[in-house]
Formats: sequence, C-alpha cells, structure tokens
Amino acid sequence: MTKDPKKISDAKWLAVSRRDRHHDGKFVYVALTTSIYCRPSCPARLPHRRNVRVLPSAEEAEQHGYIACRRCHPHSLAPAEQSVGAALDYIDTHIDQPITLNTLSQVSGLSPNHLQQTFKQMVGLSPKAFCDYQRVIRLKELLRAGASVAEAIYGVGYGSSRALYERASRSLGMTPATYRRGGARTRIGYVVFDAPLGRVLIAVTERGVCGVLLGDRDESLIEALHAEFPNAEIERDFASVERWGPLVRSCQSEDPMLSNLSASLRHQVFQARLWRAFL
Repeated sequence: MTKDPKKISDAKWLAVSRRDRHHDGKFVYVALTTSIYCRPSCPARLPHRRNVRVLPSAEEAEQHGYIACRRCHPHSLAPAEQSVGAALDYIDTHIDQPITLNTLSQVSGLSPNHLQQTFKQMVGLSPKAFCDYQRVIRLKELLRAGASVAEAIYGVGYGSSRALYERASRSLGMTPATYRRGGARTRIGYVVFDAPLGRVLIAVTERGVCGVLLGDRDESLIEALHAEFPNAEIERDFASVERWGPLVRSCQSEDPMLSNLSASLRHQVFQARLWRAFL
C-alpha cells in the first residue's frame, strides 16, 4: 500500500521553486495537470502550486501510475549526471596520462564549457582541480613505491621544471624528496573531525596540507598517518580545531549525484574538496 500524494509544504515548495539539487532523492513532486512527476531540481516550467503534490520517492510515483519527466529523469541519473560521472571515472583511471578539458568533453559528451560548469556544480571542484588532487595521490604512491623524484614527477605529468617541482612541493606540504624520506625532519600537526563519510583527519605542515585521510576510527587514521610519514614529528594540534572546523564543514555539502558513485570515488571527491580548500 503506497502513500497518497500530499499537498506540497512551504519548505518543499521553496526547494522546488529554487530548483534545489540538494533535495533530489528526498522526494518527488507531481504535476496533477499532466500526471508527470519530477525531481525538485527539474528545469521544466513550474506548475501552479495548487496543482502540485509530493511523494517520498520515484518508486511510489510509479506505483500511482505517474509518468517520469523526460527532462530531469527522477527515476535514474539525468544525462548531465551521467556525463559528469563518466568524466570522474575517466580521470580516476587515466590520471597517469595527459587529461585536457577537450578530452573530458569527448568522454562526457558535453561541450567543454558545459562540462566545466556542470562538473563544478555537481562535484564542487573544476575538472582541473580534481585532476590536480588525483595527481598528488598518484605522486605519493610512486614516491612510496621507491621511484626517484624525477620519475615520480614525470609519471604524473608534472614535467621537470623548477616551477613544477615547487608546485608539487606545495601540493604535498613538503618537497617530494622529503616525502620520499618519510617526512624526515618535518613537523606535522593533525586534527580529526566528524564527516558525512566517517571521520576525517587533516594533516598540515608549515608548507601546507600534507594529508587528508578518511576512516571509521581515529586510531586507524592516526596509524595511517604515522605509516605514511614514519620519520616525521607528528602531534595532535588541538589549538586548530576551531580554526579549521568551519573549513571542513564548508566541504561537507554533497550533491545528490555523488551518492551514486562508488564509495572510493565519493571519498576521493570529498578529500579533493578538503585538500583544495586547505590549499
């Protein structure tokens, strides 16, 4: 037995009138004049409020016999969401290759400008910023695996100029050579916060952020930090909780599309947003 459609409340009507994506997945609305149901962010022309009813889900709307909107695809990923998802998957699997906006445009099926705008709206970062973070992760992996600094920098597409070496240093919170030595003679302060996906540990040096770790337990996060930087001086920085807290909270809002990604990719997006914010 499904629930009968109800008149739309003030709060939900406000979400619909603003086409607020953050309410997608929380309810659908039905235009009684057409029997079409939509997600709150649907770009179609709004019906009169008196002709709008709400249901908790697309499944219940289907059971009532309502028809899914062909513009917003309330029962599945919209085309724009599929395109951004394809771009994210491509970056994740091709980070050791040159990735341009034109390449991602071909992968996603969106024009470069449309992809840039839609990607940033849904992910919270530009495609370039997300690529930059993924290159940092790959750079760390290569350095920990024993690659020379030059090999690692070349391996993630940084090149070998002095400027690009400095860019890599800023991204790591230390020079690549110091990272390769396990953070030798480096002081690292860290703070742990609650996050939508678990607990998040932020580690920072005097040069900048050097680690963004996600997990379920503080102990495992701290162990992972010490394993990554076995030769660094590491201590909890209680004084920075109030200073960094608002920055962490500002990154916690997640577009509904991201909930359809794999847990690994969702973690990477959240970590990338934090890393970018701290930079």
